[in-house]
Amino acid sequence: LAALDSAWAGLMQAEKERSRIINETIRDIKNALRRNFADKANDFALALHTLSVSISGLEGEVEDQREHITKISESVPPLDEYLTIIGRLDEQCEEANIEENDFTTYTYDELVYELGLVKSSVQKKLAFLENQMVARSMTNLTPIQLEEFESVFRHFDRGGSNSLQELEFSAALASLGLVYDEDEMHERFLEVSNGPGGTVSFEQFIRFMVEVTEDQYTAEQVFESFREVADGKPYVTELDLRHSLIPDELIEDLVRTMPQHNGPDLQEDRDLEKYDYITFMQKYMGAAPNANGE
Repeated sequence: LAALDSAWAGLMQAEKERSRIINETIRDIKNALRRNFADKANDFALALHTLSVSISGLEGEVEDQREHITKISESVPPLDEYLTIIGRLDEQCEEANIEENDFTTYTYDELVYELGLVKSSVQKKLAFLENQMVARSMTNLTPIQLEEFESVFRHFDRGGSNSLQELEFSAALASLGLVYDEDEMHERFLEVSNGPGGTVSFEQFIRFMVEVTEDQYTAEQVFESFREVADGKPYVTELDLRHSLIPDELIEDLVRTMPQHNGPDLQEDRDLEKYDYITFMQKYMGAAPNANGE
């Protein structure tokens, strides 16, 4: 019996020792997993911080900044690959039932989110710089017009892609007072975006607005000329046009296309054909003008 008790005690001691060794081994394995994840996560977070500081610290000539941000954007894809490695390490930690990690303050989900922020910052900065280069080349727009058009473009670029889908393009134009019916808007979008399935880039949007602005300005000039020829009347006669030294071919074209004026007239014009230049110009100008140019 004494020999049995001794054997049992030895067995219990051996089991206790074996249990201690197993627990230490498990603890070492878990700590190794924690350290492995933490080392990669801390390095990754440092890389993201470095990129963020580089982006926020950009200054100088637009071209130089664009070159620098382009290089930064080229360093982003390798981070995706590195994050994949961290994701696998995170899975190993979950499989080992590791819930806490004293070696890092970062989690995999947090790193995914932070990388998304850096990508967004790079994309927005690159788009901003490219838009600045486009804007600088548009010398036929005032700074106020450029600021307004760029602000509208950014507002309706919901996806942050530096381009507008058809509905976004339509909404942007409407906010600037350019309203078209559905079919005409679709045609405008196809013209500006160079075909179906496309989008309107910032440069295409600005060039379209330049054309519209120039067209409106020209139409206003033409209306002002009509008003001067009519001497303030809400109509012009063929005689008025000829007295203004307009070429005969243009006069013939105008009297063919302008609608008749059926409202009040002057006594000296009573027997002459009168043409409604105000109605004629409405289709070329954004708002309906009157004889006083208002």
